[in-house]
Amino acid sequence: MPKRNPPRIQFGPLAGLSPKKANFVIEYTTDFNARRSAVVSGYDADYGCRLRALEDVAAAIDAVIAGRLETSDIDAEWVLMRAVENSEIALQEGKYAASNTALAMVGKHVMVDAFAADRVILSSNKELIERLQRGRARLAAEEEDEPLSFL
Repeated sequence: MPKRNPPRIQFGPLAGLSPKKANFVIEYTTDFNARRSAVVSGYDADYGCRLRALEDVAAAIDAVIAGRLETSDIDAEWVLMRAVENSEIALQEGKYAASNTALAMVGKHVMVDAFAADRVILSSNKELIERLQRGRARLAAEEEDEPLSFL
């Protein structure tokens, strides 16, 4: 009797995968634990990371995750609004550290970018070199004015 190839999944992001690989993708996308997913799917635990890196498996994992993001309605604005709400709730409960943590998330959020002014933006390497030279000149001037002390 000739050896038969295992059947292949014929639908969705798991199309073209063997049943064991498809099961691995499903298990992996529940908790992102490659070792556990490999064992549950009938593979050796140590094979999980290599299995995850296979081109067809990685593509299926990406497709499953992308599908979940589309149906979940979670986007950058949703994250921003939840962080604002969490900050307000924590503040009302007197949990100032938690409120400040949420506010820091809001400030760093792509849509707010409250700390953009704190970044140094250089337009060219020439500008960077000039700034470094000016800084070195200031440092040298300060060192000439102050006597060396180890106290």
